[in-house]
Parts: sequence; structure tokens; C-alpha cells
Amino acid sequence: MTLRTKTLTAVAALTILAGGYSLAQEAETDQPADAQQSIPESDALTEAPAGAEAESEATEGEAAGQPADAEEAGAEEPAADDAAAEEAPAEGEATDGDAAEQPADAAEEAGAEEPAADDAAAEEAPAEDEASEGAAADEEHAEAAGDHGGGHIEDISFSFEGPFGKYDQFQLQRGLQVYTEVCSACHGMKFVPLRTLGDSGGPGLPEDQVRAYAAEMTIIDEETEEERPRLPTDHFPENTTAGAPDLSLMAKARAGFHGPAGTGVNQLIKGIGGPEYIHAILTSYTGEEQEQAGTVLYENTAFPTGYIGMTPPLSDDLVTYEDGTKATVDQMARDVSAFLMWTAEPKLSDRKQVGLVSVLFLIVLTGLLYVTNKRLWAPYKGKNLDR
Repeated sequence: MTLRTKTLTAVAALTILAGGYSLAQEAETDQPADAQQSIPESDALTEAPAGAEAESEATEGEAAGQPADAEEAGAEEPAADDAAAEEAPAEGEATDGDAAEQPADAAEEAGAEEPAADDAAAEEAPAEDEASEGAAADEEHAEAAGDHGGGHIEDISFSFEGPFGKYDQFQLQRGLQVYTEVCSACHGMKFVPLRTLGDSGGPGLPEDQVRAYAAEMTIIDEETEEERPRLPTDHFPENTTAGAPDLSLMAKARAGFHGPAGTGVNQLIKGIGGPEYIHAILTSYTGEEQEQAGTVLYENTAFPTGYIGMTPPLSDDLVTYEDGTKATVDQMARDVSAFLMWTAEPKLSDRKQVGLVSVLFLIVLTGLLYVTNKRLWAPYKGKNLDR
């Protein structure tokens, strides 16, 4: 078989294969790739026309004149065309398979992602609910804490407030009783002399009662280093419990009013609020407890952190007042707060009296200076002094 015959045969075979592949694509059948090559090669070879043989004979001389290399090149070209023809259907089938697999994979991935998104949303919903509950609790705690990080402090009208206020002697005596029977078990007042209990601006105890009250407490004598009863010239004992604050100046060391916005402007009207702060601490226990690092803390809405290490010190009828006043928690808290205000500022009444006299003196002095000024300059006002 000549080179031309081989070439024409290969072209015919490629044409038949391409036509079969196009028909298979249009019909979109599931026939295997081998079905596209249903025409045998023998038929394809026999279908070559007789004219082609004549032409091949006519050109034998020209083909005989070609070098051997040309024959080898002609032989390699049909082989390459056959390989390309065989690879084309395979690639088409692979493409169809990929296209068929892609929707299924996409559907499976979408179906897998949707439950995952639902699970994530279901997990996030409780988290959002917990966050909202926590935010609401923080807002309630912030509202309960009030301004400047403290709890709600009630403004109480004590008798010693205002420019003309003074201590109620009977209230100070009741506060001394509450301190002695309740607070002195842990807290001391080392800066307060016992003799001041007999001052007229304070509890006003008689001298013999002051001596008897002082003798109930003992102290180590510095000279003999022996224990002896206290004298009115001695001070109240120090703290008996480690970590308990001294109450000598507590009413001046704490502030109950800080607003607005921490500027303390309301202190000009309400005062600093130290006694109100003490009263609020004593009356704001809720009864709830919690343990932290082995220490029991008690919930107190007036304390800045919400929990305090001091146990609730007061309860109804804890003491018995000699004047018949009912010993409620609120009443005892008011009495001891007023007493601690007196220990922090025992000369409050005297200071207010001196301040009142000073203001009156300044008013009179201002009037005298005004009259003197008018009297001195009266002869010269309204006159031309240049002449």
C-alpha cells in the first residue's frame, strides 16, 4: 500500500470517528466509547474509491522519488492523528462525567453546609441569650451601685446637719450603747479619749459614769507593764480583730454622696454623707452569702463591690435602750452613725457657734466699713478739685 493510500485511509477513519462522536454527543446516550467505533476498519478500507487507486498509481513515480525520510514522516503523521482521535472521545466522556458529578457534589456540599449553619445558629442563640442576660444583670448591678461605684445611699436628716444643727445628746448615748455592746467586739477607737464622753456637746455623761465606763476596760500600764483598769484620761481600746478598721474617724473618712458624675456638687446640699454611708452599710444586708478563697462574704447592696466580709452586726432588739426607744435595725444604725460622727468631729457644735458669730461679725464690720467710706469721701464727691 502506497503512502497516499495510507493517508487517505487514515483521513477516512478519522472522519468516521468524528461523525460517530458528534452523533453520540447529540443523542446523549450512555453507550460506551467502544460503540462509537462500530464500523470495522476493513469496511473503511474497502470504501476507498477506485479513482483514488488510479491516482495512487499515477503518482507512484513521484512517490517513488521521495526519500525514505518522507515515508517515515508520512507514517508517523497518521499514527499521531489516530492517537488524537482516540483521546478526543475519552476527554469528552471525562468532561461529561465531571459535569454530572459537579451538581451532585455541589448539592451534597450545600446540604452539608446548611445543617452546619443551622447547628451554629442553634449554638449561637443560647450564647446570645446568656450574653443578654449577663448584660441585663450588669445593668441592674450598675443601677443598684449608683454613682461612683457605690450602692444606693439614703439621705437621712440627722439633727447635726445644717448651719444651726447640733448633736442629739440622747441619740449619742444610745449610739454609745450600740457601739459598746455590738461594735466594740471587733472595732476600736484609739483616737478618742474616754473623758470626752462627759463633754456638753457630746453624750454628756456624768463624771462618775465616765469613770465607771472607763474602769470596765483594761490597759497595759507603760511603767509597770501590768494590766490595770482604764482611766478617763486614757483612750478607747484598739481593734480586737485583725483587719477590722478603726472607727474613730470613719464618719469623716467615708463619703456617701459623690454626684453628679463624681464631681461631689451635691455635697454642698447633702453634706459629705459619712453617717449616711455607715447607716446604709449596716442596713443593706440581703442575707445572701458566697465563699471566696476560704472566706465567707455577705451580700451588701450599699458596699461598692456588692459583698463585704463583715457579718451582719445588727438585728432587731439586739440591745435594750434605757429610754424605752424600740431597738430596730434602722434605729440602731442611725444612733451608732450619729455617735461615730461625734467621735470624728466632737467639736461640731462649738465650731458652728463660732462660725455663726464670725459671720455676724463680718456682716457688722462690712456695714461699718461702708459707712466709714461714705463719711470720708462725702466732702469731695461731686466737686471739681482741679480749681
